[in-house]
Amino acid sequence: MERRMQALEAAIPDIRDKLTRSETKLDSIEKHGATKADLASTESTLIKWYVGTAFALVGLTSAMAFGVARLLQ
Repeated sequence: MERRMQALEAAIPDIRDKLTRSETKLDSIEKHGATKADLASTESTLIKWYVGTAFALVGLTSAMAFGVARLLQ
């Protein structure tokens, strides 16, 4: 039993070092990670841009088609 305690006590500094590194990585992830609200906001912004771009392309294509049709008459 005494040997096991000595082995555990010898391993404590290594365990503390690993725990400190894990905490540092976790803090970094929390700082740079996105929340659900951030993702939802980004998704809605992208959808708005896609819809707006689609309408603009339809309008541009229609204008070009009418312009070409008018020139050919």
